[in-house]
Amino acid sequence: MEKFSFGAEKYRLELHWAKAVYNEKGVCYLIDAYFSGPTLADAEKVQDDDYIMLDFYTQYLILVRNVYVGKLSWKEVTYSNKTIKLSDAKITHDTELNRVPKLKDKDYLVIDTSGHERELHTLNLLYKTYVVNEYGELYNFRS
Repeated sequence: MEKFSFGAEKYRLELHWAKAVYNEKGVCYLIDAYFSGPTLADAEKVQDDDYIMLDFYTQYLILVRNVYVGKLSWKEVTYSNKTIKLSDAKITHDTELNRVPKLKDKDYLVIDTSGHERELHTLNLLYKTYVVNEYGELYNFRS
């Protein structure tokens, strides 16, 4: 299987973590989470105590009956060499949607930031998001 890519790679934002912890329903805590990817070169400054809405529906369509949106939130951001570290990062979602697979420690998310330029962002409140395994392959839940 080849490494996952989509459209214009300049809009690729990756979210990585050291450990994904599930100790309460509807919440995945991401330990040592950070953003990386080509879009950071053009992105506006990420703010402390903020969030974005992640739309997993395209990939999870086969698993869920309705939309699947998760809220990625964090407390503080620290800019590092080509990454943005996020403290207290977590993804929260409806507990009704617990049928989707849990994130693994070596998985990561690929977030499509196209349509989120300053003038378009208010029209596109969700970020299309994909779960990718440690080998860079998109999970295919249809098989």
